[in-house]
Amino acid sequence: MTYLFISHDLSVVEHISDTITVMYLGNMVEIADKRTLFNDPKHPYTKALLSSIPQAYPKQQRERIVLQGEIPNAADPPSGCKFHTRCPMAMEICQKERPQMQTLKDGSRVACHLY
Repeated sequence: MTYLFISHDLSVVEHISDTITVMYLGNMVEIADKRTLFNDPKHPYTKALLSSIPQAYPKQQRERIVLQGEIPNAADPPSGCKFHTRCPMAMEICQKERPQMQTLKDGSRVACHLY
């Protein structure tokens, strides 16, 4: 059986999905099986989303990534990578060229100039 489940809550998605696609402003930025996505996220947006999941064990510290800036207008997105205006890892190329989805050695797919 295949179904499409859309949510901003990755803690719920983890329990019902085998493969997860992360999107930003309507574009796929990362696709991976759930173990890979939760244990070794590649895209900076995925990392920020995962860092926002509340921890069940308060003593387990995790770095919280707080994105700066305003979410761009989806009707008039920025040039290049749509996430570059809020990305803590943004480089000059991110402003100019839209990254293409590429498959990595672990089988995950990511659209980011870091890879």
